[in-house]
Amino acid sequence: MPEPDTDILTSLVDTQAQCNTTDASQCCNSTDCTNQCCEQGRWFLFPQDEETLSIRGWLNGGFIGNTDSPGSKFNGPYNAVDRSNEAMLNQFYLIAEKGLSECNTGLGGRIDLLYGEDFFLAESIGIEKHQDGSGHWNKDYYGLAIPQAYLSYGRKDLSLQLGHFYSVVGYEGLTAPDNFFYSKSYSYQFAGPFTHWGGQVNWNPNDNLTIQAGLHNGWDAFDRVTNRIGFIGKVRYDNHDTGSWASFALTTGDELNDPAGLGIPVDSTNRTRYSLIFSIPLSCNMEYVFHHWLGLQEDGTVTGERADWYGIDQYLYYTVNEYWKAGFRFEWFRDEDGTRVGLNRPNNPNVAPYPGNFYSLTFGANWTPTDNFVLRPEIRADWYDGSAAAQPYDDGLKDTQLMIGFDAILMF
Repeated sequence: MPEPDTDILTSLVDTQAQCNTTDASQCCNSTDCTNQCCEQGRWFLFPQDEETLSIRGWLNGGFIGNTDSPGSKFNGPYNAVDRSNEAMLNQFYLIAEKGLSECNTGLGGRIDLLYGEDFFLAESIGIEKHQDGSGHWNKDYYGLAIPQAYLSYGRKDLSLQLGHFYSVVGYEGLTAPDNFFYSKSYSYQFAGPFTHWGGQVNWNPNDNLTIQAGLHNGWDAFDRVTNRIGFIGKVRYDNHDTGSWASFALTTGDELNDPAGLGIPVDSTNRTRYSLIFSIPLSCNMEYVFHHWLGLQEDGTVTGERADWYGIDQYLYYTVNEYWKAGFRFEWFRDEDGTRVGLNRPNNPNVAPYPGNFYSLTFGANWTPTDNFVLRPEIRADWYDGSAAAQPYDDGLKDTQLMIGFDAILMF
């Protein structure tokens, strides 16, 4: 069944997806130029039959060392991987899913369960959070969330899903195996929604084209103080001859326009966000990904003007061999009015407003000795250029930050 967050997948994950089929020979006999065959094959704790019921999941945890050792133990104005110099259990993730058939129309569904520090990225207003944004049952650092819970009807090439699902807007996502890097981009953390509640049609009119469109109740919200209908849509084209692909996704609708608590008088106005992504194979072993995105909100500033945030993310992946893959990420995030970056846990001192430019450069690697295990070391540098009263790093003291860390993913 098509996943709502397919843009997250790098070529490594695409290869793993082939390996996860019930017939391992489909991978080993494929013409994938990375030649990452299933020598051992991925094992599962539970039987996998996607047309009846499959249960799978993973454990993900790691460590990020911050060279500044901030007293609050927060890595700048982050939402994800935000605790410095301590071990973190990010995700204990379970999925129960009944898939759809290739040919016959039927009923399917999926529910995801997440426990760990990443719960903060999967909460919904009206479920895990009260309507005022306060937590319902979760505490500051570890919590339980339901990132997805939906029913689907149709076939694999054409289906309707109703319920709770990941947003199709953006490149990176919450699920650890579907990201190359341990740390997240600013565009994922602050630029767009994580999930939606509503309905979405997924259609593959041919092997190259994917179209998704639906209606939702806003960004990360099941039951808001004022419920409003928004739109979500995405088009993706895959060129199977060259291995390149491109996608455009957009969401728009009325949202609370003062998430940073800046005292903006208007309650709810239109917020729109789009993502434009290109992926180009530069060689058999090298892939380049370009992601441009933009967000805006009417009456989104204290002075009643439109708030804008936009930027560019660039990724370069190099497959060294069947076990090692290297990756670079360079990002630029422009928070024009200081309304986005820093919308974070209440006890994080690095809070908005931070008008200006955020940059980061990340180098990392993926070591995959088996199809069930990935180790992801990385080094990341962040810097800020803006007019904030306090700096965003080292508890307001610095405009730069350097982190070195790693995490591991065990899939079962």
